[in-house]
Amino acid sequence: MPLVQRRDALLLSVCLVVACGPGALVRNGRLNEDALAVVERRLPQIRGLAFKKPVVSVAMAPEEIKAFLAQVLAEEYAPGDVERVEAVSVRLGLLPEGTRLRDAVSHLYAEEGAGFYDPRSKRLIIASHGMPSPGFGVRMLGALTGRDFVGEFIVSHELTHALQDQHFGLPTEPEPLMGGDDDRRLARHALVEGDAIFAGMAYLLGRVPDAGAVGRTTEMLRAMPAAMAKDYPDVPLLVRETITFVYDAGATFVARALTDGGFATVDRIYADPPASTEQVMHPERYFDRRDPPISVTVGGTASLERAGFVPAMDGALGEFHVRLLAGRALPASDAARVAAGWGGDRLHALVRGPEIVLVWMTAWDTTEDARDFAATAPTFLPAAHVEQRGARVLAILGPAGPVDLARLAADVWSATPG
Repeated sequence: MPLVQRRDALLLSVCLVVACGPGALVRNGRLNEDALAVVERRLPQIRGLAFKKPVVSVAMAPEEIKAFLAQVLAEEYAPGDVERVEAVSVRLGLLPEGTRLRDAVSHLYAEEGAGFYDPRSKRLIIASHGMPSPGFGVRMLGALTGRDFVGEFIVSHELTHALQDQHFGLPTEPEPLMGGDDDRRLARHALVEGDAIFAGMAYLLGRVPDAGAVGRTTEMLRAMPAAMAKDYPDVPLLVRETITFVYDAGATFVARALTDGGFATVDRIYADPPASTEQVMHPERYFDRRDPPISVTVGGTASLERAGFVPAMDGALGEFHVRLLAGRALPASDAARVAAGWGGDRLHALVRGPEIVLVWMTAWDTTEDARDFAATAPTFLPAAHVEQRGARVLAILGPAGPVDLARLAADVWSATPG
């Protein structure tokens, strides 16, 4: 899992405990085995999890990392799934026409990623061209102490993923889009990255960070989306926001458990991980008053299938993607308000050649929340047929000529439970 770098202010905030160290993690394109061994020895003591087996570590040149990332992305989804995600995202307006997700993600990670833990091969992969150049303050601390703060943070973060994998398991198999649940998967990814952020921070400090340090870290991470937008304006918003979400929102979520009971409390979450991005974005809906997602299914599309449309995707978008959608046309505060009433959803996509129909049933916490979404949906889904019934809203996007959207909506309502 690549660690996307936005680190200088964070490192300066946590480099409060300094000690002599073995120097840079990468020297002349090769791993410094002595420095790596120090991290491998100290991290388990601080994180509270022991390595069950050694982690193989390798250094890779830039072209090797690019090829590695291409392989990871190819294995992440079953054949054809990325193209279906692209088609659905373009139809929703979340991606510009012609976007190639693999290229966008690979480019961003190749530019930003200096370290990776691969749960498939169980390897730690470090960029042989060295760690990203730190700011002046961090360089000075490194020169005075003999420590490679950037390298130690990246390696301890990625080795935390190895610990997570050995104790709790990290997914290695592609999840099919039919019957998949990407929202739940994204929520668990946020847990994994938030945990690793604080484990890396704890390693630099030599102790579990206190509430003040945790608060400063989460505050700094809130600037990550804006920084990514400035540095990578050509990378689609959906890609940038999804990547930053797992670090920013993930750290805020994990911060609640860490301040309550340290890493032992974080560990317990893995047995009962957040079930939705809603629970990550609103930690109180996980820790205080559990708000599980409402189960939603979609029926009534038999007429489309008889007309030659084939089911291509079925899953939940979740509050995170609702907020992104609403943010296309609404101010950020209004988009957050509309999305906050999300209770559950199911998006069913069907294709016939170049034609695509999206049938999206959403469930809301209250009738008022549903009314708010139904009233604003035409602003960010201008071509959609939108109907509200109680606390549910149905939105259908499709070719208006070949498909009678109002008739299809009636069929969906009559065949969909709840």
